[in-house]
Amino acid sequence: MRAPLDLTADEFEAAAAHPFDIPSGEAGVLIERLTLRSVTRKPPLPTFDRERFSLFLDGSRTDIAIDGQQVLLSHETMGQMRLFMVPIGRNPDGTVRYQIVFS
Repeated sequence: MRAPLDLTADEFEAAAAHPFDIPSGEAGVLIERLTLRSVTRKPPLPTFDRERFSLFLDGSRTDIAIDGQQVLLSHETMGQMRLFMVPIGRNPDGTVRYQIVFS
């Protein structure tokens, strides 16, 4: 499992071609499949030794919205990571837009 402090904006940008899955725990069953839409970098802080950035992801389902919580994300090239994700609205097609902040 990847630690959040080890993840970089560059890695996410390079991985955008493949979906981020939220598995249910049952083999082969997904709660949600997310598409990374953008990575927004934040200016560095002088007292903070970590890259700051946000991920904006679109869900694939219209029937659920995952509440703000830690989720297990699984990615083909980046592996698994547990990150805090919040819903920030709905897209015109009814799918949910999510944000993950690294700060």
